[in-house]
Amino acid sequence: MLLLMTACEKKIDPLDTYKDITVVYGLINPVDSIHYIRIHKAFLTTDNVVVMAQDPTQSTYPVEDLDVRIYEITPTGNTTQIPVETTIIHDKDSGIFYYQEQLVYYFKKTFQNLYNLDNTIKIEIENKKTGKIVYAETPLVNDFEVTVPRHGMRLNFDPEPTAMKFEWNNAKNGRIYDFYYTLRYREGRTEDPSSVWKRDSMVWHMGLRTATTTGDGSEKSVIFTFNSLSFYDAVKGAIAYDANVWRRPYIQVKLTIWCGSEDMYHYNYINGNPRPTPDIPEYTNLRTRLGTKELENESYGIFSSRIVKNITIYISEQMAVQYLPNKVLVNRQFLPKPVVED
Repeated sequence: MLLLMTACEKKIDPLDTYKDITVVYGLINPVDSIHYIRIHKAFLTTDNVVVMAQDPTQSTYPVEDLDVRIYEITPTGNTTQIPVETTIIHDKDSGIFYYQEQLVYYFKKTFQNLYNLDNTIKIEIENKKTGKIVYAETPLVNDFEVTVPRHGMRLNFDPEPTAMKFEWNNAKNGRIYDFYYTLRYREGRTEDPSSVWKRDSMVWHMGLRTATTTGDGSEKSVIFTFNSLSFYDAVKGAIAYDANVWRRPYIQVKLTIWCGSEDMYHYNYINGNPRPTPDIPEYTNLRTRLGTKELENESYGIFSSRIVKNITIYISEQMAVQYLPNKVLVNRQFLPKPVVED
């Protein structure tokens, strides 16, 4: 998700005076041991911006121009600096900006006791040529318990428009929750059912849920409801019909819940499309200073925290044997022979 974000969202008048504008994207996931950060610069041009965006020199700072520092800060103010390194990723998806290779910054940090994370993480990006420092600080989103569904539970998505719910305890420092359901299946050619088959999957974005307040670690229940019939519409939308292909669903599926911080909530709400009102400025928690002076509108993006929760659940026998193979309901050549595991 982080590495697919665009390198520059700020609209700039190409006839305006050039300003060094820094664009930062970093989402710290406490479950990970390596944490990646994208740092770019906006650029001005009177030429074709699409062509310029394909040139990495236009939106990438030379590594020697930046001093990137990461600090872990305790509630009492004790500060530990964490070394930052650079690497090149080689699998950036195609888009407006240059790909497949992109420069990213990263630091290594393993967090302990994911249900009791009180320290904050701070970033400082000093431009050695200009003296400007871009900075932000974020609390860490703690782990949380999902009460419905639990690991190993069988879910039956009834094709009737039935309201179903998930329930969990609000994560400390968490505010916004995003749900994804991954259905895995085998597929092969119908003319030879015993031929070599391949694994595939589809991801259903179930929806977004925002808690009323940011979690404080107390046992406060949050509920997400959804229409179970929409699952079958998602299958038809994600998997192309092919009369020559058979498919068999795996009984085991994955439910993924992304929980983001208060800053992620504001970033999603204000920068979303469409915006609530056009006169609201783009949200960012990045700040810029030069010496003791705070500068306006010279850094954009977000440096924040989110945690990813994966739960292994199972589709019901009725889904595997009746609903998915139903020609009228799904019509994607699913066979009533579910796969347990390879």
